[in-house]
Amino acid sequence: MATLQDYSQSALRANIHKKKSHQQFSAPFTPSAGQPFVPSAHTGVVLMNMGGPDDAASVKPFLYNLFSDPDIIKLPLSWLLQPLLAKLIVSKRGDEAIDNYAKMDGFNGGSPQLPITRKQAALVQQALDNHTRWHTTVAIAMRYWHPTTKTALTQLRAAGVQQLVLTSLYPQFSFTTTGSNLNEIRRVLNAMNWDVPITMVSGYSAQDWYLTSLAECIQAGLDSAEWQCDKSDVQILFSAHSLPVKHVTRTGDPYPELIERCIDDVMTRYFPNHNFDLAYQSKVGNFPWLGPPTDGVLNYYAGKQQNNILVVPISFVSDHIETLVEIDMDYIGEARGLGITHIARAPVMNTQPSFLNGLAHAIDSQLAMRAGLPLATDLLPDTAPMALV
Repeated sequence: MATLQDYSQSALRANIHKKKSHQQFSAPFTPSAGQPFVPSAHTGVVLMNMGGPDDAASVKPFLYNLFSDPDIIKLPLSWLLQPLLAKLIVSKRGDEAIDNYAKMDGFNGGSPQLPITRKQAALVQQALDNHTRWHTTVAIAMRYWHPTTKTALTQLRAAGVQQLVLTSLYPQFSFTTTGSNLNEIRRVLNAMNWDVPITMVSGYSAQDWYLTSLAECIQAGLDSAEWQCDKSDVQILFSAHSLPVKHVTRTGDPYPELIERCIDDVMTRYFPNHNFDLAYQSKVGNFPWLGPPTDGVLNYYAGKQQNNILVVPISFVSDHIETLVEIDMDYIGEARGLGITHIARAPVMNTQPSFLNGLAHAIDSQLAMRAGLPLATDLLPDTAPMALV
């Protein structure tokens, strides 16, 4: 069984250097690389994310859609057993989930993810309109709730879109997240009989612009809290969404490696003097998941009487139940009850300009590469190391 030392900074860096390059991974659905892109063509930009319930009444249907997906939990005879598993999980967790969603004020018992994603989409659209050469329309495709992939693609086709950029809002590629969205897009395109040139922006967590944006979030967390020590002595705990160990072993999912490398990159470049650890959250069921668990690491810190801890969500770009309830209320509330009095969470990116301008730059660069045009740099953030206080 893995110990906390297996996820410490020295172990992570040693582990990363043993692994092969993470730059290229095969996805379940490979976009049509051979079809040309035309600069003058109307381009659809599809922002892909998980989605969340609109209100209390849609919590259980949302969970059913989520756990019916074999890309998350793969069962033998999945066509038969997957719906049964989803019903079982919803029957056991549905009422608790409704209560947890209700803890987030102002969202009618639902999730803030769609309102935030709509703001992100509007700002990406604005950046593309103002700073790039492309005629684009940005649409949102949520995997497990509305607006669905079918809705997004139908709207783009009706608008006269002639080529697509599939843009993931999961920074680190996983077959369970971006891969699942791509599989759904393939199914919908086939059902629509729409043969359209496609390219993709995904797995950008090693890109300079993304690391700069992540560093801004970490710095904001360090600046916003009162500590009993110098900011450079604050313990940073990265919290990533977990995956079943069996899934990672079976598929070779690159997600854990991408998480580790992203952490190593941002800490080496921007926070070289900080101690840090990695933990995983949001386990479901009793079978093994990636660990150690975030709440378990906080218990470990409490046992050592360790204080001054900044929790950094590493696999999310918008607030939702896993940041606002699971981390802010459950984990941090429990930690304070155990005597960790100085603990805070770093913000996620949400509508942060460096993130959304960087994403627009990545879209522009991908289109330029497919069309054989020179790359633009207008949207790139300043990636020089920031001065730490």
